[in-house]
Amino acid sequence: MRVFIAADLPNELREQLAKVQRELDPLTRAARWVAPASIHITLKFIGEVPEKRIETIDTVLTGLTWKSFTVTVRGVGFFPGNRSPRVFWAGMESPTMQDLAEKLDARLESYGFEKEKRAFRPHITLARARTSRIDSSLVTAASRYAEQAFGSFSVDRIYLFESILKPSGAVHQRLKEYVL
Repeated sequence: MRVFIAADLPNELREQLAKVQRELDPLTRAARWVAPASIHITLKFIGEVPEKRIETIDTVLTGLTWKSFTVTVRGVGFFPGNRSPRVFWAGMESPTMQDLAEKLDARLESYGFEKEKRAFRPHITLARARTSRIDSSLVTAASRYAEQAFGSFSVDRIYLFESILKPSGAVHQRLKEYVL
């Protein structure tokens, strides 16, 4: 099973981001858009695990104590940058989210899961490059959303998701819910 831990977005915010996707979609064929229903905030990508390891992940998450927190979604950008863009994202501000992601990573590592190699960079993925990179027309057009405020919401629960890869893109299915 391919799994990850994430926070979900309220439908109103998901719809605002989907509107941006719809407006920019005709400008490029180089981007594979994330289905609006699948838009989320990844806190920890775990990857492929045997089904029996889900119990261990559940133990880690059930024992987690954390206070709910506010997320403000603002602006858009590209990873690794505008010159060679491979991921189009919406940005976030949430002072405690990075601490939560680091705590999840440390707790999972103590149970034998691989530690994250890259620093946590909070973002919401809206599109990925179909091949090597997204073309400059999307970068130029997306600049009008660079400072756009999309809204704020409270995160009071996180989820363990399964990611099922299909030719049309990944489908995410909630496996378990954890109230913070």
